[in-house]
This record gives sequence, structure tokens and C-alpha cells, in this order.
Amino acid sequence: MGLTNQHEAHMYRPLPILCLIALTSAAPAQQTIAERYLLQTANQHRAALHLGPLTWDPALALAAQRHAIRISREPGPAEHQYRGEPDLLSRAAQAGAHFSNISENVAGNGNSPAEIELAWMNSPVHRANILDPQLNTVGIAVVQSRSLLSAVEDFGRNVPVLTPNGVEASAQQILLSHGIQPELSADARQDARRACNSQTTTGYLTQPTLIFQWEGPDLNDLPKTVASSLPRSQGKSVTHTAALAACPSTRPTGGFTTYRIAVLLY
Repeated sequence: MGLTNQHEAHMYRPLPILCLIALTSAAPAQQTIAERYLLQTANQHRAALHLGPLTWDPALALAAQRHAIRISREPGPAEHQYRGEPDLLSRAAQAGAHFSNISENVAGNGNSPAEIELAWMNSPVHRANILDPQLNTVGIAVVQSRSLLSAVEDFGRNVPVLTPNGVEASAQQILLSHGIQPELSADARQDARRACNSQTTTGYLTQPTLIFQWEGPDLNDLPKTVASSLPRSQGKSVTHTAALAACPSTRPTGGFTTYRIAVLLY
């Protein structure tokens, strides 16, 4: 029976000896030989292109294992979602993963991990997932049933889980890097928290010159659209202070993690 595999991505993007795992949805205790092989070969391909390695994510591995078991029990080609099964985003979130990008490779009816890896690398869409520079984590599962292998690679770009205080501290460092000092008055901080739920510029205790929000998975720098909106004088940045607050994310899916921040500029 020939190898069957498919591809799906979501963006908000010498032959080994096989060590078998039980057909159970319990959390993987450790990587099997087959799973290590697929991880190592993926990282070898990435290293050849000077891409960073994929690191093992236990939550993604659990999501991959649950889906690989389902593939092994279903007739026909491997699918990304079966009747009554959550989609990839939901499966990963339910397993405890946090990510800003996620994608998946699946395969069924394979004879060896090497055969599966070769088929994925010869398929443009599967190869693109393995070599995607925006992805940095992976969970892999290989399950045997009736002498054939089912395999799943769930890739992600991990997002750290921060408390509101942690989000605010990180955002404050970003503003400081742009020369914007913290506004520490109690009224300003209260107004910043109010800005999370307000769509108007009136009713504030203070008089900010600009109110804006940004939402995204990256707390390394201001989005370009936000940075370009900062008031400037004669082509130079103006000295500002700012109060900010971490707001609840508008993303409905628990695993797809973003940060939303309200900023009052003075």
C-alpha cells in the first residue's frame, strides 16, 4: 500500500529502527527513535539552508500523537481533520500549545520513517513547512498499525505565556527603546486600563496627545504602523511619556496567542 500524505497550514503559517508507541492519547513520555529521526533530519535540512533548528514542543507532540492515532484508525488517505475531530488550531490549543503560527504535515500508510521523510521533502507544501523560517517548534508522532506507519508533524512559532504585568513590562521596554519614558501617575495608568475597553478619546482623567492599541504575537518592537504614527517635529522624534495597559486579547482561540496593549501618549 502506498504512502499517503497531505498538508495544511494556518497563519494568524541509514534507516532507523522503529520504536513503537502504544495507541493511546496519553502524553508522550519521550521521543521514539522514529520521531527523533524525523526531528533530526528536519533540522539537518534547515541547517543546510542556515535556518534555525526546530525545538521539541511537548504540547505539540501530544496534539500530533492524538491525530496520528486517529489517522492510523481511519481508512483511506491521511487527513488533517476527521468527522467529529477538532481542527488543527483547536487540537493544539487543547494540548496546551501557545503559538502565533501553526502548520501541519501528515502521512499515512508509510513503510518507514525514511520513506515518509523523503515523501515530505519531495512535496513542495510539506517541504515548505519543514523549511519555514518563521516556525521554530515542532511536535512529531509516529504510530504503527497493521505494519504501516502514520506520522504527524505539528509545527509552530512559540509565544511565551506572560502575565499582564509581564506584558506591560515588555511593552514598556519597547517604548523606552523609542525614547518614550513611562508616565507613572495613578490617573494615567487608570486611563490606560480604561482605554482597553473604550473606543472614544473622551472621558479620560488625563489629556493624552495620542491613544492607540496594538495587538500581535511579537513583543520585540513596535509594529511599523504604530512607530510611524508617533508625532515628530521637523523630522525628529518628540520627547514623550506614555502610560500603557495589557488588554485581553481579541483572539478567540486559546492556543493562538497574541498580546493587546493600549497606550496613552503624552
